[in-house]
Amino acid sequence: MYFSKFPHLILIENALSRVINRTEMASSRDTSSSSSASDRPLESTNFAIEIEPTSIQFSSAIHASAHDDTLQVRRFTPASRGLEPFHFLSSTKFAVLQAVEMRFDSSENKSIRAQLKFNIRMVRIKEAAVINAEDKWIACGLELLSDLRDFELWWLQQFSELERKIDAYNSNGSGWIVEQINYFDLCSALTDRIRYYRGRCANFSLPNQLAVKKAIINPPSDGNNCFLFACLAYLHIRDPGVMKSCHRLTTYSRWLDEIDLSGIALPVAISDLDVIEEKNSEICFTVFSWEDDEAYVIRQPLPGICASRKVIPLLLLRNSSS
Repeated sequence: MYFSKFPHLILIENALSRVINRTEMASSRDTSSSSSASDRPLESTNFAIEIEPTSIQFSSAIHASAHDDTLQVRRFTPASRGLEPFHFLSSTKFAVLQAVEMRFDSSENKSIRAQLKFNIRMVRIKEAAVINAEDKWIACGLELLSDLRDFELWWLQQFSELERKIDAYNSNGSGWIVEQINYFDLCSALTDRIRYYRGRCANFSLPNQLAVKKAIINPPSDGNNCFLFACLAYLHIRDPGVMKSCHRLTTYSRWLDEIDLSGIALPVAISDLDVIEEKNSEICFTVFSWEDDEAYVIRQPLPGICASRKVIPLLLLRNSSS
């Protein structure tokens, strides 16, 4: 069988409205303090989601980890062999969403970085006969979910990457093709929740290549002092107040005098950065621009000062409307 595309990515969306039942939901956890991580049973859940004309069943189990407080691995395994791979994957979307939601609920003021890792049975065909078979791992990229609203984009990113990698296998002329997906793991790690780490700046429509990175800080400002608030947000990124209320100007009020901008006309120009570095001995600045879908360095700190200072990376993005 040759699967080069994902024809059923939307199938689960329609199927969810026709859910007949969810059966045999059960979980078990060995709470014995004397058990090692490898001895603990898996916490497992079985699902049956009705997708016409037959129901696709699979199990979901959490694997014990030495880093349970940070890293969680949940494995999704089809109940039977021979399933069309992407029917199986589509049928698990709702369960993966639930697992991600539970991950958020289990932590306070945390985001997660998550990825899917697929264990896939590959077979090699020659003259209409299987001459070899191997199980291979295909891992998608580790991506940030700031909150549950990021799930849809994350899901599409994971599947797009998987599609590219499977297409590469199937088109390299080696004769290897995908036979089935044995199982896949949802790997998630907790990280500090920063709400404006969402790639959706308030004052700019970001280019798509930057938006998907979700790594552009654009805190609020009250006019020409966007430079000051951007620097303060970066310098105090792990402050509990910033993590809780990053969108409020009052969050930064106690640090307004932390950066000496005396004699600097607002808004700050690139030509002012040398003077600001002279006035503030603990920080320096690197400035990037974004042109023609690429990042360019347009300003670097003075030689010899980077090693002893906090380097604040700034992005100069021109507003297309101005």
